[in-house]
Amino acid sequence: MKMERFIKKKKNNLIFSKIKFFIPYLFVFLLPTQLGRHFFFSFSYLNGLRVDYLAPTIYLIDIVFILMIFFNLNLFFSFLKEKKIIFFFLILSLNLFFSQLKPITFYSILKVFQFLFVFYFFYKTKIDYFFVLISFLSITIIELFLALYQLNFGKSFDGIFYFLGERHFNLSTPGIAKISFFGKEILRPYGTFSHPNSLAGFYLLFYTFILSTKNFSQFFLLKNLCLFLSSFLIFFSFSKVAIFAFLMVNFFYFLKIKKDCLLCFFAKVVSFFILSLIFFIPAGDRLSFLKRIELLNQSLKIIVKSPFFGVGLGAYVYSQSKFVSFYPLFFNQPVHNIFLLLASEIGLPFFLGLAFFLFNFFKKNYKKKSNTFYYLIIAIFFTGFFDHYWLTLKQNFLVLAFIFAETLKRS
Repeated sequence: MKMERFIKKKKNNLIFSKIKFFIPYLFVFLLPTQLGRHFFFSFSYLNGLRVDYLAPTIYLIDIVFILMIFFNLNLFFSFLKEKKIIFFFLILSLNLFFSQLKPITFYSILKVFQFLFVFYFFYKTKIDYFFVLISFLSITIIELFLALYQLNFGKSFDGIFYFLGERHFNLSTPGIAKISFFGKEILRPYGTFSHPNSLAGFYLLFYTFILSTKNFSQFFLLKNLCLFLSSFLIFFSFSKVAIFAFLMVNFFYFLKIKKDCLLCFFAKVVSFFILSLIFFIPAGDRLSFLKRIELLNQSLKIIVKSPFFGVGLGAYVYSQSKFVSFYPLFFNQPVHNIFLLLASEIGLPFFLGLAFFLFNFFKKNYKKKSNTFYYLIIAIFFTGFFDHYWLTLKQNFLVLAFIFAETLKRS
């Protein structure tokens, strides 16, 4: 009997260890997905329209996050004891108190909690970069297939890809992202993302991470295949901001490693620029610039009205709805600038304090000569000046936590 119990205990421990081992790679695989259950309450509607930004949502990746906690309880309790974490959430409780939409701010604080633990988990946990590449490559192949299908047929694939978060849409769907290419209307591919720009930003960051991290170099074929497929998705998104940031990252990266082969450097950079010109030609929404300017002006007014405590995390769209807009449908989304968005929601003192803390934290933790961190900052700062997805969309928000944890851990 004792022998049977011992064997059974060994088997249970082995199963537990295997699940624990694969959870980080399942998390990486699910990072680009957005299968979730939205809960729409009375505050989730603006002008009679449902707004996803104001709907608490449980995603498939959240279940993996809970498993991550369950299989790493010691790490989780260690995280909860961190003094900086406790102090940070005490400040956020003040933001909740002054919030104009407390239920959404509370939900947003939970998302921040998730972000911080994901960062803490990957920063403290040793993972195998081979499996990271396998996980990322697997989901990227699916994303590329969906993107090419959506681009070619002008509609979503539907079917089984619903379970990865692909939404149902076609060229006739109101508000869908389209471009005009030599007089032909083309659907910009979404993959499993909520917008092509979000897809482009996500793959731009992963591309930058894989390109400049030395740990991937030992897996030459896998690394370059991931870079190749990521490049395709960035270009086919037709996101001009992401493509330009992609060019900047490559320019500085190849400039750094050019060594004695100046001709090789110019050949690579020029080829990237020539290829990019093709994707800069198509015209998108002609009113996009005016719409973004309107959102920028409204965000500045919100900051002036609530300079000290902000309107509350996640409550920006609700506060913005009190203004009159020339573009009502476009107006139900955040300002396309992560810095103005964050300052609007948490107030200027907390925003400046957070910026100062992050600057010192990165300065203290990033010591080596590797330039991965700086390439990532280029990508995020540039795209963040023209869009909001780094703060508002699940995939982009969590990939920041994962990539910066891995970057700082190896610095």
